[in-house]
Amino acid sequence: MKKGFTLIELAVAVSLLAMVLAFAGAIFNVSIDTHRTAGANAEIVQKVRAITDQLNTDFQGLRKDAPLLIWFQRDLTTGTRYDQIMFFASGDFQSTRLYNIATASGPAGYGTRFPGQTGTPITGNVARIFYGQAQSRDSQNNSIRYPYGLSEQERLLARRQHILTADEYLDRWPDASSIANLQTSFVEEFIPGVYKNEAYEHDSLSLSRWKTLDSTAYGALGGTIITTCFSYRALIDRANWLAGIHNLMCEGVGSFAVQWGYLYSDPNNNISEYRWFPSDDPDRDGFNTDSHFILMRDLPIIPAPAYANFDAFGAFFNIPGATQMNYWGSASLMRYDPIGSFPSDFFPQALKFTFTIYDSKGILEKGRTFTHIVYLD
Repeated sequence: MKKGFTLIELAVAVSLLAMVLAFAGAIFNVSIDTHRTAGANAEIVQKVRAITDQLNTDFQGLRKDAPLLIWFQRDLTTGTRYDQIMFFASGDFQSTRLYNIATASGPAGYGTRFPGQTGTPITGNVARIFYGQAQSRDSQNNSIRYPYGLSEQERLLARRQHILTADEYLDRWPDASSIANLQTSFVEEFIPGVYKNEAYEHDSLSLSRWKTLDSTAYGALGGTIITTCFSYRALIDRANWLAGIHNLMCEGVGSFAVQWGYLYSDPNNNISEYRWFPSDDPDRDGFNTDSHFILMRDLPIIPAPAYANFDAFGAFFNIPGATQMNYWGSASLMRYDPIGSFPSDFFPQALKFTFTIYDSKGILEKGRTFTHIVYLD
């Protein structure tokens, strides 16, 4: 007679097989998760490299003799930053889109070259550049959503570039012959529902003219230029090639913060160190009693309810006609007040950009946060 397996032996064998299969399944799942995580990290790193490379290129040509505008905006509940920055830079610039070939005549009051699907690009060696999270437009229901109305993964980082040109065939805007004309040029719509500041990739205003516009034209607390560049933000409509898709820099940028570096001096306590503005804890002692945001919050600078849920204020450099620097507390503490303006010889020594990036599939639920410093001196 042939002897077979006993019931106990068979049960042990099945149990061992089940254990092996369970371990194999766990290892397989870990391998899959690791592969997916590695792919998400690779995607995020690729986005970071694209952003930092472009920042380095743009700030390498920064025009320190021209206006530099920064708008700080922080959500009071989540701490998420929605900062924006606009500046002028020298370089080798070319428009993303083509502009139609010039014709003999155009609409009354306009040039004859507009963004099109045929023609030639605009080129130039000076540009007005903007970075900040964009407002997103849905063409189907004609709704506009600001970045703080979107999820972290849905937010878009925009880079808005306007090449300064003297091309006589382009629509001449902005027209700074007077403040009234400047305001009209910024808000006038040539394409229905699309502001020229979004639809165009050029400025007809020369750099020398930009530099001579005083604080009245910029409007430090809600005037024409500041409002147009920051309150409206960059507009991106994926379904309309005219409506800002050329402004898209990166997807999935949940938070975007800008800080400038300055030398903090307190001779009374023998302190001299490099700090960043704005910060919740500039002296890094674990307490926010010296928070720049709290100090700025006490100033009646932003009317409610537009920014009721935010700490929001701006710093505007190299704008003629501004007042002298103000101080919080003792002048020796060198806490700069960005609502006033600055002495002509003051300029940030460095800029620090901090941004949180998410992968397109939402694998890394909290995203990854990166810091990039651009030295200006």
